[in-house]
Amino acid sequence: MPRLIADRPVLHTSSDLGRVMEAARAREKAGERVLHLERGEPDFDTPAHIVEALARAAREGATHYPHERGEVRLREALVAKLAQQNGIVTHVDDITVTAGGTHALYLAIQCVLGAGDELLVLSPHWMAVPKMVGFAAGARYRSFPAYLHIQSGEWPPEAFAQALRAALRPETRAVYLNTPNNPTGVVLSRAYLEALASVAIERDLIVLSDEAYEHLTYDGAQHVSIGSLPGMAERTISVFSFSKSYAMTGWRVGYAVAPEPLRPVMAPLLAFYSTHGVFPAAQLAALAAVTGPQDDVQRFRASYDERRRLLLDGLASGGSVRAATPSGAFYVFANVAQARGSRDLWALVDEWMAFGVACLPGLAFGPEYGDWVRLALCTRAEDVKEAGARIARHTSVAPR
Repeated sequence: MPRLIADRPVLHTSSDLGRVMEAARAREKAGERVLHLERGEPDFDTPAHIVEALARAAREGATHYPHERGEVRLREALVAKLAQQNGIVTHVDDITVTAGGTHALYLAIQCVLGAGDELLVLSPHWMAVPKMVGFAAGARYRSFPAYLHIQSGEWPPEAFAQALRAALRPETRAVYLNTPNNPTGVVLSRAYLEALASVAIERDLIVLSDEAYEHLTYDGAQHVSIGSLPGMAERTISVFSFSKSYAMTGWRVGYAVAPEPLRPVMAPLLAFYSTHGVFPAAQLAALAAVTGPQDDVQRFRASYDERRRLLLDGLASGGSVRAATPSGAFYVFANVAQARGSRDLWALVDEWMAFGVACLPGLAFGPEYGDWVRLALCTRAEDVKEAGARIARHTSVAPR
């Protein structure tokens, strides 16, 4: 029988999230109730005016092959949005509409990394990044633990810059940045981004800036795009998504803003020949999202904020699970070292599943996070509150 799977390590990896979700489905099939804090997908429906825009565009014939870079009207609207909201001044042809933010990151990694190149990944990091690097022939990634040091106050901006300099190697070509961060909820301030920018300019590095959660910030935190800082437009690929802000996960629409030298490859080659473009009617629906009312975005944010407070209050009542207050995204990254004791982290995850709370082990976000779990706020407020109470109740005593 022929060998059916190519000899690439990435094709032999498994999904921690898939393992948790499968266990949750099995319990639900057996009639048990599971509170889902494992999956980072908005539980809201896409706003009605966006759905109507899709239907109208499809009825009017927006069903043919799309422009390789994306619908011009959408890209023109994104030029205005980027200037107004992100401080990024760009040309319409430097925007590539992609099949979601994941596709945009995949394109960026394919553009930037070659054989022997390294992507330094600020961690804890989104679990898909290492796998995407695995598809870039001969490239590698390395984790650089940063967000928790920043969140705790251990690293002021200059200490962060010094640690980053020390972590670089000759083969480091690019740095992956995600703010607001999944899973910690850290929102890097302008001072931290300026520190990162100074190192990138000094060492001639490219920054891949993942800004999927740009609209989800709390307690006065402000999202800043690193591509807006002096000297960074020419060395930053900024990645955005409609999935989180507009509850459009299944629509698969995102976009990348790249420096002008990438025009010949980002869309004409990589984007077009990996997906042959994005469904035109979905792009026109994304146009309605950008240019239409933003009330639902604010409603979603307010709901996540309420859930965030409910979960933190619940965890605090137990004592053995500790979590810093996230400033963005819709996750709480909780330290479970005391609750875990000497057990394997998966044993704790399985125990929590047994009392009806599904969570994602911190190991999914880097090998350094065996004492952490991610708790997503993507379910009803009453379920979040109940999950916090169950965790507190079952972890208020030392593990056996």
